[in-house]
Amino acid sequence: MRFPRLPILAAGVLVATCAAAPSQAAVPHTVQPGETLWSIAAANNFTTRTVAAYNGLSEDSSVQPGETLEIPTEAEGAAALGTADVAATSSGASTAATTSTTTTASSAPSAPPPEAPPYWTAPIYCPSCSSGQAYLSANAAANWNAMRQQSLQTYGIDLYPAGPLSAYRSYAQQLYLYDLYLSGQGSLAAAPGTSSHEYGAAVDLADPSMATVIDQIGAQYGWAKTEAPGEWWHVNYVGP
Repeated sequence: MRFPRLPILAAGVLVATCAAAPSQAAVPHTVQPGETLWSIAAANNFTTRTVAAYNGLSEDSSVQPGETLEIPTEAEGAAALGTADVAATSSGASTAATTSTTTTASSAPSAPPPEAPPYWTAPIYCPSCSSGQAYLSANAAANWNAMRQQSLQTYGIDLYPAGPLSAYRSYAQQLYLYDLYLSGQGSLAAAPGTSSHEYGAAVDLADPSMATVIDQIGAQYGWAKTEAPGEWWHVNYVGP
């Protein structure tokens, strides 16, 4: 039985291309669940300060799913940093203001450094990840990759996580997202030690069209929505 071909939404195209922005001009990036200003900047080989300055934000600004950021070219990013430095100098900011800014920045949760994936994981395709790969437990990854191939063949829709922290996460990475949530700077996140992401058994999808496909074929591969019914992007591996 063949399923009807589903439309590919524009948001998925944006996510797939954000890591390789064209050199001529900035490109828009729609913030996906689990992404932060830091993770978006890192995925595009920029510092957080560069992306923040280009978008008129502070480095510790929070971003929300559905919000659009502009990813600059290297030249545009450098120009934005220069303009920001000039503005800071010409404003005559006092020592007290500088101290306040430093205190605010240091009080924000700091992101853990990248970690090597555990031995029990296997890679899946992730276009917005710096390595082009995210990780899941070996069984979950094998079934995900098989499901992805059927989705491409049947619907012409690719399946992949929204960003670097949208598949397997370490305890430290989950703690980082949880702290962002508690501080009001991030989306809802489970307490560390309780998230299926930490077991390599969950993916936050990059586009709603992917969720529609998994509703159709996911059960064949052990993938399904099992929690948080309001979060279309979250799917769990529940076994074959």
